[in-house]
Amino acid sequence: MGEVVNNMLQKFDITLLPALPHLLLKLLVICDQEEAQLDEMLALLQQDQALTAQVLASANARPIKTGAQGGALSMAFATLNVDDIRELALNAALNHAAHATPGVGLDEIKQRWRHALLSAHLARALASKAMYADGDEAYLAGLLHDIGRPILWSHNPTAYLHAMHGADDEAALLARETRELKINHAQAGATVAQSWGRQSFLADAIRYHHESPQRLMNAHALVRIVSVAHYLAEVAAETPLDPAMLALLSLSLDDARLLQQQARTQLAEAETALAVAPQTEAALTSPNNDTESERRRFRADVARTPATPQALAEQALPQQLAERVRDMVALQGAKNSLFSAPDLAAWQNALRHNLHALFGLKSVVLFLPSSRDGVLQGIGEGAHSLAGQIQIAVEDTHSLLARALQQGRPWHSLQAPTPQLTVLDEQVMNLAGDVGMLGLPLLNAGKAIGLAVCAISAEEVEQLTLRLPVLARLGQQAGSALAAKLSPKSAATPPRAEQARKILHEVNNPLSIIKNYLRIVGMKLPQDDAAHAELKIISDEIDRVGSMLKGLLGGQGFAPKLVANIDLNRTVIDMLSLLKPTLIEPARVQVQTLLAADLPVLQTDAGQLKQILQNLIKNAVEAMPEGGNLRVASLRTQIGKDVGVELRIEDTGQGIPEAIRSRLFQPVATRKGGDHAGLGLAIVNGLVRGLGGSIECEAMPVGTAFIVRLPVKQA
Repeated sequence: MGEVVNNMLQKFDITLLPALPHLLLKLLVICDQEEAQLDEMLALLQQDQALTAQVLASANARPIKTGAQGGALSMAFATLNVDDIRELALNAALNHAAHATPGVGLDEIKQRWRHALLSAHLARALASKAMYADGDEAYLAGLLHDIGRPILWSHNPTAYLHAMHGADDEAALLARETRELKINHAQAGATVAQSWGRQSFLADAIRYHHESPQRLMNAHALVRIVSVAHYLAEVAAETPLDPAMLALLSLSLDDARLLQQQARTQLAEAETALAVAPQTEAALTSPNNDTESERRRFRADVARTPATPQALAEQALPQQLAERVRDMVALQGAKNSLFSAPDLAAWQNALRHNLHALFGLKSVVLFLPSSRDGVLQGIGEGAHSLAGQIQIAVEDTHSLLARALQQGRPWHSLQAPTPQLTVLDEQVMNLAGDVGMLGLPLLNAGKAIGLAVCAISAEEVEQLTLRLPVLARLGQQAGSALAAKLSPKSAATPPRAEQARKILHEVNNPLSIIKNYLRIVGMKLPQDDAAHAELKIISDEIDRVGSMLKGLLGGQGFAPKLVANIDLNRTVIDMLSLLKPTLIEPARVQVQTLLAADLPVLQTDAGQLKQILQNLIKNAVEAMPEGGNLRVASLRTQIGKDVGVELRIEDTGQGIPEAIRSRLFQPVATRKGGDHAGLGLAIVNGLVRGLGGSIECEAMPVGTAFIVRLPVKQA
């Protein structure tokens, strides 16, 4: 396999692999619950090849939880929390909606899911039969053994479809893949698995799962288990079994048939739980007796499959996924605005804004806790000033608004049959100002602590009725945020550090969504469009921000994450390209670069190096409000006995007085205003020292120079 192909596959974006949409939808529903159960979410993740691969690919960058034990599967999933899985599911759903691989429809995704899950169940059972200690590792290898196929298909769909054409069996397919793509799917899957850095024979199990029994006789147990699992998953119940394959694990014919039957029962149970339309015999019957090759290549003929209620329901999956993602993203934004509101008045404005923006509800009357327990007091303001004279007793047995509070779910007055309203209900509806009203209880820990009454018209009822579950979630979020605003400061307001952690956690969600949409934009551009380079720079910067946030959330602050072979000159050029259109050119600053050609590569933190560059370039530009010249130079230098690099950033501004230069790298109260906090150079100083380097400021006849020296290899 060529070096170019190997490098390409190791950098393959594993998020491009499509997950089973039925499973994705169920996972999103669980994620969207207020008290999402982590175990339930993990159980679903482990049934999908694409999602499990994404977890393994990202697990190396996550800290292992204290006390976590087990094999590759257990250790990787132990790094996840509910928010991680919610982000993973959202991104997968966005990819499903935006990234359609030619030739890969729902039937192909279902076929691949069936084969992977059936092989996984077989591998775990075979591991137990063969006395192999780690059944979870066997399950994982069985689930992922054929992942090279969707990888090759997603990377180059046209070429892979051409390679598949006319390949009637596995041997022919492997040969055509190697000839036309320079790599077969077993090699491709193993190469990507190796890039995950797992200490296991997972990659070998993927690489050798098509080998003959003669070559596998003395192979590692995991390799033999996966090969036999793949074989049993492919062989029909009526087809005679190959004794040589069974001999790899000393299986009797009866044992093999029993394990096949048990695994197929487990697959059928998963199909039922996820509402996957079952594969019918008609779908596997071919007039030219080509059943085996069609199944092996995960191709199904929809025209031969009779329509069932489940099959018809599957047609609505894309729309349901899109609506679920839309609502989850919208509710995440609403949650952020409600919890970040500094006071009760801001919270009220945030709730009204979200009811209007998300559901079109313009006229809102709020009822909040009064001085009397169990009584809500209307908030009288503006057109609803009379609401301040109305109270609703939560335990009222006659008012339908009170009943909505007791039941803890949204309710509207235009539902059929028409409800009997009390005079109090009608007075509130008249205040809201339309022919109908919707009552939204605001819940905290399942208990109603407030009520939002919204005016509705007959034309809005059908759409609002469909979205009542989403409204209920907004009511839960608003109630939790309200409880925090009403509680005493000492009890309700978390420490500043905890508030910061929550905010940082929430910021990661829109960052991930922005990154996905950048990828969608990139897919719409021609392959030779110059904008791809600019999109990559933006995507890299989003990754850098996300990495900094994760570092802070993990308690690591600015602890560097060393990466080998960082090219300082390339990093300088990329950062200047990023800042040129938005910062440098508008400030009428001319840039000159003098970059040494003999620089050694660095072993350092690429993200922190970019942050140092960004801050210093930004400071230099701001030092030249009337325009000027920015000069960036690099050269090889000595740091003690070791080789290092020097980065010099000069401006032609007014310079920095000596009195200020003496305390330049200390946090100060800035006079710049705007988004400046007076911390920029102090942060730069900390980052440089954290990378084992030094920074100094030098006064020039015209302007100022900052000199950063970094070791080639950080201790």
